[in-house]
Amino acid sequence: MYTRNNPIALQSQKMITDALLLLMENKEFSKINIKELCDKALVSRQTFYSLFKSKEQVIELYFDKLFADYVQPFEETKETTVSEVCNSAISYLISKKNFISLLVRNNLNYIMIHKFEQYLIQFGNIINAPQREDQEYAMAFISGALVEVIARYIKNNASDSPTEISMLVEQIITGRYFR
Repeated sequence: MYTRNNPIALQSQKMITDALLLLMENKEFSKINIKELCDKALVSRQTFYSLFKSKEQVIELYFDKLFADYVQPFEETKETTVSEVCNSAISYLISKKNFISLLVRNNLNYIMIHKFEQYLIQFGNIINAPQREDQEYAMAFISGALVEVIARYIKNNASDSPTEISMLVEQIITGRYFR
């Protein structure tokens, strides 16, 4: 995936991302081909392949942009509680319900899980969480659980309040749910 700062390349990435999300509103992700995506984005296939290896990378780039927006307030804060992290994460993800819904409808939860694992490790570094040898297992567990909770929320037509969902996640993470 392209990661430098060429304005034309960045604009093309945005055009491709926007086009993919638009196409996904009416068509299954697996049935969208690169030619169709490039036609919708008004870019060549050569441009697409110079910026991305796959459609999945387009989704990953969009997640990266969402995460950068989400994490910025925490970069300025020295101390954060589990409750604050749960509440803000759930609320933020729910605010992106349309995008998350596209992923859930297209069985792309695996992309969310993969990205959340990366973000949780990065987030742990931002809030100065202690490093442990078993950290990757903990992050895999939490990211899988968080993605499935959000997916269930979407499948249930967002009937629960974000506050209720974040309180539930906090109780589970802190071990108070199963007492």
